[in-house]
Amino acid sequence: MFLPVIPEPGAVLERAFRAAVAASGPEHATRQAVLATDDLAPAAWVIAIGKGAHAMASGAVAALHQRGVRIGGGIVVAHAEDPDARHGLPAVSGDHPVPAAQSSIAADRLGVLAEAVPADADAVVLVSGGATSLVASPIAGLPDADLRGAFSALLASGADIEVMNALRKRLLRFGGGRLALALRARRIHCLIASDVPGNDPSAIASGPCAPDPSPASHARARAIEAGAWASLPPAARRVIDDMASGRLPDLPSVDDARFATTSVRVILDRTHAERGAADEARRSGCVVEVVEPALSGEAAIAGRRFGVALAERARTTPPTCIIWSGETTVTLGSSAGHGGRCQEFALACAQVLHERAATGITVLAAGTDGRDGPTEVAGAIVDATTWARVLDAGVDPVIALRDHASYDALQAAGALLRTGPTGTNVNDLVLALV
Repeated sequence: MFLPVIPEPGAVLERAFRAAVAASGPEHATRQAVLATDDLAPAAWVIAIGKGAHAMASGAVAALHQRGVRIGGGIVVAHAEDPDARHGLPAVSGDHPVPAAQSSIAADRLGVLAEAVPADADAVVLVSGGATSLVASPIAGLPDADLRGAFSALLASGADIEVMNALRKRLLRFGGGRLALALRARRIHCLIASDVPGNDPSAIASGPCAPDPSPASHARARAIEAGAWASLPPAARRVIDDMASGRLPDLPSVDDARFATTSVRVILDRTHAERGAADEARRSGCVVEVVEPALSGEAAIAGRRFGVALAERARTTPPTCIIWSGETTVTLGSSAGHGGRCQEFALACAQVLHERAATGITVLAAGTDGRDGPTEVAGAIVDATTWARVLDAGVDPVIALRDHASYDALQAAGALLRTGPTGTNVNDLVLALV
């Protein structure tokens, strides 16, 4: 049987990825959401935090102007400057994925602004992925160094984002609804671009305006179960223990009156990216399959399993584009090379495709924010030849996987995907062309 061949499968997947990013752009979604918001006061203050902060702020400001709402002030906290931003608000940069001095400065600026919002104005709070670290400042009594140590330990532990944020929000000045309590506004309208599968508002960005009904004892138990508890700095463990025992106040109660005047809505998530990728894949002549449930688990294990599933598929006509989104984890242990979860997924997948000589299969794995882990790349594009190209370049890919040094291996093979910051963040995306 004749099977059609796509001449440049990597280019097809890259176009699909860029279409996914465009479809999950937060500016338009935020503008539409603000236009549809009921009960806006004559004046509003805009607070945007996260990797999509500039775009969300631009959308909100445009909508508020369109509705005739006066903007009293605001702040934008992002990971980097955006020369194309049109919001006109003061902007600062925070640190990510581990907070440092810039995050502390950003948190102080946010605290000053929160106190300045008058009681007869509204606050429009725009939240996107990365916000936890960008405005990370510790609660009273916890040293900065211990907060940073907690972030580093949790990132290295392999715990999923919900476990990490259940702990981090309790250590943070603005976590677990504490930003809402700090704002003196008449009403708070919180709009979220979700980077957490399941879209739980209390888990996204550590829930700055969303209360968490679970107790500190539950967060501690989940951390112990995930193997993340023992690696936390002693001071951070003491805070959680004191909250669990009642010696320290836990997070604000869901019954707090502030939350009665706070609305929280998720306006964007990974399904928008999936639809954008699917539309572009169909334009390229592919049929589309979307994998459920969400991508999760240890990156290398998930990558290998995905490679096996692809290698065992029968070839199809027309070609098939398989779409999977979510977020994996990487347990660093004592070996902490340079790389990210998408790169590790891709390298592990490439190993299977190589071992099974699975030609005709190309895989892209990348973060929709354009930044995979602590690296400057979005992810990678691999096929059955990638593993051999790594070896030919003098790099041992087995050691690279063991040491979590996927960046070095994939760079040697010319397989890294560079997009630059995208201005959005709705989880990771895996696209496979069979």
